[in-house]
Amino acid sequence: HSRSCRGGGIPTSVTAVRGIVSFRWYASIFILPFSALLTFLCGIPLGTEGPCVQMGTAVGNGVARYCTTKNKKGWRRYIMTGGASAGFSIATSAPVSAIIFSMEELHKRFSPMLLTVASISVITAQVTTQMLASLGIGTIGLFDLPHLDAIAPRYLFAPLVIGIICGICAILYTRFYHYIDNLMHALLKKVSKYIVFPILFAGIAVVGFLMADALGTGHSLTHRLFESRMVWYMIILVFLIRTVVMMISNNAGITGGIFLPTIAFGALLGSLCAEGMMALGWIGSEHYLLMVVLGITAFLGSTSRIPITACVFAIEALNGIHNILALVIAATVALLIVEISGLEDFTDTVVDAKIRSMSRGKTATVVEVALVVKKDSFVVGKELRDVLWPNSCSVVSFERAQKHSALGISEGDIITVHYKTYNPEATAEEIKILVGEQSAETEQAMHSGL
Repeated sequence: HSRSCRGGGIPTSVTAVRGIVSFRWYASIFILPFSALLTFLCGIPLGTEGPCVQMGTAVGNGVARYCTTKNKKGWRRYIMTGGASAGFSIATSAPVSAIIFSMEELHKRFSPMLLTVASISVITAQVTTQMLASLGIGTIGLFDLPHLDAIAPRYLFAPLVIGIICGICAILYTRFYHYIDNLMHALLKKVSKYIVFPILFAGIAVVGFLMADALGTGHSLTHRLFESRMVWYMIILVFLIRTVVMMISNNAGITGGIFLPTIAFGALLGSLCAEGMMALGWIGSEHYLLMVVLGITAFLGSTSRIPITACVFAIEALNGIHNILALVIAATVALLIVEISGLEDFTDTVVDAKIRSMSRGKTATVVEVALVVKKDSFVVGKELRDVLWPNSCSVVSFERAQKHSALGISEGDIITVHYKTYNPEATAEEIKILVGEQSAETEQAMHSGL
């Protein structure tokens, strides 16, 4: 049961809300907090937001399981998405970013239903937080930055430079993760985790003794970079050491998030770029803080391919409201560089590693089948874009039963879907929850494949 509590919380939630893996919600609620607490007390460079998102997803799963009737089970992944959004909003004190995050990161799609579910959950979470704050149990914002003046047009080359550097670093960062992933996979096949973990914790203790900035969630490091400057060679050294320790810890299955560490990496890159441009006389020291914010936006947006979330987060949590154009330039340039490289985004890289691990030794079944929408099924009245189909399932064609209907999906409509699954029975059951019971021939096709 504790396997669902290992590794990054956001990638785990992504696999759950996309329907890739089954989710042990009770383990995440009762075991994950203690596992995460151990991670933070040991100084491992993973964030607090990952466990918050995963616990929110778990709460949503539990609510959907026990508070919905049989014909409403199709709401399960929507409710889980709402829980994940609420967890993110509480961890980051950025409710609008949490709503965008639920669509851009969790599902890689935008739809009115996801927007509605995420908004209701986030609003409820924020109201609850405010009520607790009135009782003295509130939380504080993630960062508290001073006012950032709008950058003059003649300095708009600066976000361009930062976007280029952050985009290149994002490519190297993701490639290095692939290398660490393969290395840890080979190591854990030969050596038990009960041996690897003590060695890893001992190594982290040594690193923390020699360089405290290399450990921790990255929150205090980012605060330090906001308030004061570091010499350039220390920035590079901290970046490299944090990268190695964070990636090894994440691949070893240690509990924690990667959102806050990514913010810290972006702050380091922004600070390094600011130091270089100030040394060359391109910008003045008054622009240092803005350069750090631009580094966070560009690196966060390019590594996980979430430029909208990154920009909204910078506006909402990093006081970037007067520099929207600069934020968009930095995030867009960094994203374009990563897209040109053809690399998969960092979160999907972690998700793919989880899928490979779970499907090892199994044979995939490829299915293409025509589904007839039944009366009172979950999809009736909804648009195709709003339906969360099983993972890797794509709609090949859609034929209306009523040719001139202006509504959404209706009873009798024929939806042809194509998907690949390692568990035909579970996928067929999920499809039946959405469109209703199918004929015996269709059931056989879903189990036997093409």
